[in-house]
Amino acid sequence: MFNRILLATHGTLGAQKAEDFVLKYLQEDNSVELVILSIINKDWQFMMGDDWLNTSATRNKFASYVEQEINEEIDLLWQRLKNKFKSFKVNYTRKVGSLEEAIKEAALENKVEAIVIGSRQKKRSPGFKARLDYKKLQDNLPCPLIIIPG
Repeated sequence: MFNRILLATHGTLGAQKAEDFVLKYLQEDNSVELVILSIINKDWQFMMGDDWLNTSATRNKFASYVEQEINEEIDLLWQRLKNKFKSFKVNYTRKVGSLEEAIKEAALENKVEAIVIGSRQKKRSPGFKARLDYKKLQDNLPCPLIIIPG
């Protein structure tokens, strides 16, 4: 049915349910191309406004540290996903921005035919403050959005 799918995941429980759904779909049709999106939420940039970061050198050092930590988390996630989807054609991409805009942009850039995400969990995972605004996401999507219940 779909030839190219975008999976937006950050590895939380809800996102892993979406991963499992996509894996099952790919096992039924291994000709499907998968694009896996990791989003670096723009909100991390607001951490730079703390008063204790009173010199540009300190701010820059802290920004580099935060960026390195985020990239290491994404690298670990991608390594797990490479093992999970090793038999399939997968492209990995990361974007910085709001969750909704990053998903829309990735869908357009990769010309996907469906977007798969996990549903909102009752309890947030540690380290994930931002929540996806479904209404904002659904506006002007280039393709169907599939939300996997969890």
